[in-house]
Amino acid sequence: MTANRKVTARYAEIARFLGLHFNEEFCVAYGEKEGFTLRVSGLDTGRGIEYGMVCISVGVAENGVKFEPDKQFRKEHKGIMGVVQEKHTVRMTLKRYVRVEKIKGILQESLPAFLDMLRMEGFTNGCELCGEMKETGAAYVAGNAICLCDECYDKATQNAAAYTANEKNKKENLVGGVVGALIGSLLGAASIILLSQLGYVAAISGVIMAVCALKGYELLGGKLTKKGVIISGVIMIVMTYVGDRVDWAIMIARELETDVFYGYRLLPLLLSEEVIDMTSYVLELVLLYALLLVGAIPTIQNAMRKDKVAGTICKL
Repeated sequence: MTANRKVTARYAEIARFLGLHFNEEFCVAYGEKEGFTLRVSGLDTGRGIEYGMVCISVGVAENGVKFEPDKQFRKEHKGIMGVVQEKHTVRMTLKRYVRVEKIKGILQESLPAFLDMLRMEGFTNGCELCGEMKETGAAYVAGNAICLCDECYDKATQNAAAYTANEKNKKENLVGGVVGALIGSLLGAASIILLSQLGYVAAISGVIMAVCALKGYELLGGKLTKKGVIISGVIMIVMTYVGDRVDWAIMIARELETDVFYGYRLLPLLLSEEVIDMTSYVLELVLLYALLLVGAIPTIQNAMRKDKVAGTICKL
């Protein structure tokens, strides 16, 4: 998980308030409360942890007990957004609040009630992975905090080592990557044209171009390397320009009742003769490139981060 200093300070304060340990690197609080191993973390969107989101996660044993949504619990605890069970994890999520004092007040009231409710429902502490009723500890596995027993931690360590070795041995298919980026960029160019022809500001089309081209390279090239990012970037720049030109060519062809190819060839003349305002043309193209960056930067960061954290495992 990634978090800025403000978010890290918030979770550190929550950890101190609850008497839990805190890992600053992964921005997660963890420890034992009333017989349960739990962790307190935020919603990771891929770009960082959401500032206002706080989740309490508890590992539970596979003993045939299934959590039923308790509407009465939410009625009694207004600061709780919901309580859900996902396999061997029961998670209580707080509503979004900016003030950390408000969050601490809600936790002081609702956390003991949450753990009491689990016991009353028949839950016992267990491993989040295998669901067995064993002693567990908090660990960081492939980008996520999780409470594991020793056996599952050892298995996860072996899997992480195997993944890292496999990624190192994986060869980059340059030709396949270029083809994938081209296919993805064609989808992006089509979105530029389609959205514009429908009369919408083609803002999202730059994001579509970036995501499709980079994902296309990764899918057909096997992996997204720095070389792949540069190649995909060049293709995106060219195809954004082409897509914008084709969009103008379609509008010209419609106005002059001619074909699109002639409209495409006529565009430079219309710009030089100021039939089409050069300022408007350039500003629209600049906007598309700006939105291309908006889509490309987080996509590249997420891809690089995924490769970095996928083989990362450690005990907290």
